[in-house]
Amino acid sequence: MRDAQIKSYHVWGSVSRGGMSEVWLARHTDLAIPVVIKTLHTSVDREFEVRYARLLQEARLAARLTSPRIVRVVDVGVYTPPETDAESLPYLVEEYVDGVDLSEFEQQRREVHKRPLPLWLVTDVLAQSAEGLHAAHQGGVVHCDVKPSNLFGHGHARVKVGDFGVAVAASSATANPAGTPGFMAPEQWLGESIDRRADVYALGATGFFLRYGRLPFASSVESLRADAVPVFPPAITPEEAFFQHVLSRMLARRVDARFSGMTQPWAQLASLAQATRPTVRHVRTGARTFEMGPAQITFCVGDLTDCDVDAIVNSANSDLSMRASLADAIRLAGGDTIEREAMALGPRALGDCVQTSAGTLRARAVLHAVGGWQEVSCVARATSRALWLAERAGFTSIGLPAIATGTHGVPIEASADAMVSALRIHLSLAGSTLRHVNFVFPSEEKLRRFMDVAAAILLGSHESERYDDQHDAPVDGAHGAQDSTLFAVSPRISSHPQVISPTPARTRNNG
Repeated sequence: MRDAQIKSYHVWGSVSRGGMSEVWLARHTDLAIPVVIKTLHTSVDREFEVRYARLLQEARLAARLTSPRIVRVVDVGVYTPPETDAESLPYLVEEYVDGVDLSEFEQQRREVHKRPLPLWLVTDVLAQSAEGLHAAHQGGVVHCDVKPSNLFGHGHARVKVGDFGVAVAASSATANPAGTPGFMAPEQWLGESIDRRADVYALGATGFFLRYGRLPFASSVESLRADAVPVFPPAITPEEAFFQHVLSRMLARRVDARFSGMTQPWAQLASLAQATRPTVRHVRTGARTFEMGPAQITFCVGDLTDCDVDAIVNSANSDLSMRASLADAIRLAGGDTIEREAMALGPRALGDCVQTSAGTLRARAVLHAVGGWQEVSCVARATSRALWLAERAGFTSIGLPAIATGTHGVPIEASADAMVSALRIHLSLAGSTLRHVNFVFPSEEKLRRFMDVAAAILLGSHESERYDDQHDAPVDGAHGAQDSTLFAVSPRISSHPQVISPTPARTRNNG
C-alpha cells in the first residue's frame, strides 16, 4: 500500500506493525495534514467481510467520542488496488499523534537511566487517560484494551487514549475475549459480563507498570485467584502510599470493590499529580540562552557541521541518503562514510532516529532524525528519539537544526513547537546527562521565528522555578520526606473532577 492514493490520502508507508494490524502514515493531499491509516492482517480473518465489519465497528464506536484525550477517527472505507488480482483492503483513518507511546517512553527511561518514570508523571498520565476513558464511557464505549502502548504522548505533555480495536458498546452483555493479558480485568479474562470497571482495572495495571516496571501480578492465573492482591514496593513517601492506595482499589479482584467509574480515580490522581509535580528551574539567562534544570539551551546562527558538541542532529530523509540540504552539508564536511553508515541502517520510518559516526566532524556522532515528509511533521517523535539516543550514548552536548523545515516543508514554527516541547518534557524528568543543547540556524530570520515559539515554551508563565526531583524511584531501605500530607477530593464529582490540593504540615520545596 506504500505510495497509494486512497481517496484524499497519499500513503507514505508503514510505520508500525502489530499482532492484529498494520499502521500506515499518510497525508491529506488538500489539507497537508498527517493521518494514520490502519488495516487488519489477513491472518486475523481471511474473510473480507469479517475484517471490514471489525474495522467498521471500531470506527463507529470511536467516532462517537470527541474528547481531546481520545485519538479521533475521521474516516473508514475499502481500498481496491489498481492491480486486477489484488485483494480489496478495509481501512480506518485516524488523526496522527506526533509523539511516542507510554510503553516506549517508560522503556527508554528504564533502559537508559535505570530508573522508573517519576510519580508526578505517572499520575498525570493516568489522570489524563482517566479523563479520556470517562468520555468513552459517557459515550457508551468500553475500551477493553487499556495499556501503556495505547496511551500516546504528544505536544506539551498531553496524552491521548487510542486503539479502540477491541472496544465494545457498554450495552454489550458479555466480555470481548480479545485484550492484552496482564492488563485485562479478571471478569474480562473469564468471558463474563463487563462494564466500565474493566477499564478501571486496566488503567490501574497500566499505572502499576509505568511506575514499577512490571505487571501487578506474576501471571494471569494469579490475578484470577479470589485472594489476589497486588504487592507494591515499600512506599517511602505519603504521596507514594496514597498512589498505591488508589491503585489497590482500581486493581481489586472483585468488581464491586473497585471504583464504579473513572471520575473518582481521575480526581484523586489529578490531585496527586498536582501535589507531586516538581518545580523545574527554567530561566532566561541571556538574549539567546536559557537554563532548564541542569541544562543550558542556546540559540545561535552558524554552521551546524562546525559545532563543538558530542552529537549533531541531521534532518534526514527516510532512505537516509545525504545528497540535499543540511544532510549534504554534513556529508561534505564529514565525509561519505557518514552517508554509507546511515544508508546501511535504512530505510527508516518517519519519526525514527539512528546514530552513525561523525566522520571528520568535530562531533563524536551524527543522529539522523527522520522528521518530515511533504509538510507532514513527525518532528516531536524524531526529536524524542534523538534525545534518548544521545542519553544512551552518555553524551552531554548536542547540536540541533530546525528539523524537517528544509525540503520537507514543515513550517519553522511547527518544528520549534514540536522540538522544544519534546526537549522540555525530556529534561523535566531529571537524571539527564545533557548539559548543553545548542540550536543552530543558517540565518537570523529563521532563528528569530524559531525562538519566538521556543521562548514561550521554555518560560511559559514562570520566569524562574526551582528544580527538584525528590519524587522519584522508591528504593528499598531509603528514607524520604516525612511531612504529613492530607489529600482531599471533593465528594461531589461532576464531569470535571474538583481537585483540592493537599495541605502540607509545613511549607516544602518539592511542589
